Amino acid sequence: MMDQLEQKIKSGLEGGEFDAVLAFGVDNFNYLTRTVLPFAEHYPTRRAVAVLPKEGASAVICPYDWSQAVKDQGWKGEIAAYDENEAVGVEAMVKSLEELLVSLGLDDRRLGLDGSRITKALMDRLNERFPKAEWQPVDPLLSDMRITKTPGETGLIERACKQADRGMVYALMHLEGAAENPGYTVAEFTERIRVHVNENGASGVGLLNTAFGTDGQMYYTPQRGWVKSGELFRMDVSAHYMGYWTNLGRMGVTGKPTAEQEKAYNENMRLKAAAHEMLKPGVAANEVYAHVARAAERQAIGFWKEAGIGHGVGASHHEPPYLNLSSSTELKPGMVIALDIQTYGPRQELIHKKDVYVITEEGNRKLSWYRSWDELYAVTGFRATH
Repeated sequence: MMDQLEQKIKSGLEGGEFDAVLAFGVDNFNYLTRTVLPFAEHYPTRRAVAVLPKEGASAVICPYDWSQAVKDQGWKGEIAAYDENEAVGVEAMVKSLEELLVSLGLDDRRLGLDGSRITKALMDRLNERFPKAEWQPVDPLLSDMRITKTPGETGLIERACKQADRGMVYALMHLEGAAENPGYTVAEFTERIRVHVNENGASGVGLLNTAFGTDGQMYYTPQRGWVKSGELFRMDVSAHYMGYWTNLGRMGVTGKPTAEQEKAYNENMRLKAAAHEMLKPGVAANEVYAHVARAAERQAIGFWKEAGIGHGVGASHHEPPYLNLSSSTELKPGMVIALDIQTYGPRQELIHKKDVYVITEEGNRKLSWYRSWDELYAVTGFRATH
């Protein structure tokens, strides 16, 4: 399956008007090399770059401690590892890049790079170090390549969805019967989600947040306080498997849900059903948004419009296409969408049930199928094993 991705990348790059593509962004590096840099998104000052010439073998430039990980994941091209202690900032990486491009005869050629993934300071340094090179942005090309997925890519996302859902369910099992006795802090519960997502096979966790009670009025709050009975709570997590991401949101309640809490959640489900019927080929992203907005108006359901109602996932956990008022991108088979409609609870808590779908020829297929979450997860009962 991943051979299809390799052919897709090769075909896409061959059509460009440049002699090599350089990918500095963590997501683009993962996509083009089909390897994952360990925790790279958490170290923005460290730099790796994938160099894919139009002719000849590809190469990777990275710090020494990442080189073995790249090799272990099956990278067949050259690896130019550099010592970060040799120079300040990005200088060690730029020096290794210069040595590589000179050896390939590319230091004065047309070079494409993902300009939106680098700083102005780094771009200025590249212009200084390679005065004869002609730099061209390839961000639109990479975005077009990444926006539709091969079956192999979709399979990795589907697996990540299962790992994330299982991680949340396992963490909830710890909470059952112990919401107040002996008691859990919000930070401890959140950490249990991370641990169980990784234990279920994820190769990395990105966004991770839980919000209980009135803290849920904001999309993100610090992990503070104690878990209390009778509160709605939201769990948001993004995680990847072999560099392909899911991005899920789930809702629960500590104890038996009240009629008001159930009503608020059911309102969210109705708007989500309206959006779901529009997830099919030929429909523009803003048409999906407008359809939900009309349904909300007819049913007098308020929702958080500014955030849109979803986005793509793939080599990153938040990427095109975007389901909002301003995006006219047409949905096509192979696009993978995280559908995310956020409505309000009885205390103005943000409520959502964020699921991931792949657009198919017939409509769509749900990738986050491990648990339906069509009802609030009621944290009750007792788990003797936890």
